[in-house]
Amino acid sequence: MAEEVCVHCGEIHPPRTAFCPITGKVMTPARAEAADTGGLGDRGSAPRPAEQGVFDLLQQAIELYRKHARAFLTIAAVVFVPGALAHACARAAILAPVAAVTVALDPHSPAPAAAPVAVGVVAAGFGAMLLGLLAAAMTGVLLYGVILPLVQGALALATADRLLGRTTSWQDLWAWLFKRVGTILSAIIPAALLTGVGFFFLVVPGVLLSFFFALVPMVALFEGIGGTAALRRSYELVRSDWLRMLLVLLAFMVISWVTQLVAGVFLRGVLGTSLLQDALTLLVLPVPVITSVLLYFDIRRKHEGFDHRQLAAELERFAR
Repeated sequence: MAEEVCVHCGEIHPPRTAFCPITGKVMTPARAEAADTGGLGDRGSAPRPAEQGVFDLLQQAIELYRKHARAFLTIAAVVFVPGALAHACARAAILAPVAAVTVALDPHSPAPAAAPVAVGVVAAGFGAMLLGLLAAAMTGVLLYGVILPLVQGALALATADRLLGRTTSWQDLWAWLFKRVGTILSAIIPAALLTGVGFFFLVVPGVLLSFFFALVPMVALFEGIGGTAALRRSYELVRSDWLRMLLVLLAFMVISWVTQLVAGVFLRGVLGTSLLQDALTLLVLPVPVITSVLLYFDIRRKHEGFDHRQLAAELERFAR
């Protein structure tokens, strides 16, 4: 069987190749009239393909995850599992006084509370609010501001590795990531703090900052840009393709909301609900992360001519 040119990337692949090693899509022979719809293009060869739709990116992410589910879950679990355990235990410990007050009060009693008890209820409610904010701030910044971006970076390396048809082990991928951990932390920690402040005070600034800083881990990892420069770079990339980025983040928000809903249905209590929610998050996390990585590559391909040769050269720098 003769070698065929892939319609997705324009490259020649060996016969009987089931999936394009560049884009991860099902192999389809190129034809003269066929229009390329995705993947990392080659500069100097065929015209650059049009941008991929969010649905196409999701399909590609799901297919990559289906093919390499064990690898992606292992890579994510290395840091996410201990981080999630610490997150759940910290929330349970911080919110324990609130639970004690709730149990002490009788919610089924129709009789009005006496004045001292009423004052205590008001004080307990105010304390519960403060403890809830404290729990969200302390555990949220750790899990969602540091742990998750590191997991996102490791999954980004795994995605790039699989797109190039490689099977680098999870140990090596994490070792690659830690080569740039200083650069990554210098970018994701300021992003997390600024976003946290925005959520704490007015919510809306936090939402906007989390949106524009969504690509910070990829920028720090693949471009070696740290600090506030990474934040500006992420802002520029997201602004250049804000609609697709918004749709991807909305998909992630829906997934997160579903995990919270399911966890609340099956378990009660702060610790149990948090653990189940984090377990479900781990299970579905690779899909939105892979999608955001594919979108990051596609934005750069669309605006800067980024191609798989540049990506391969970048991974080679990690392997040295």
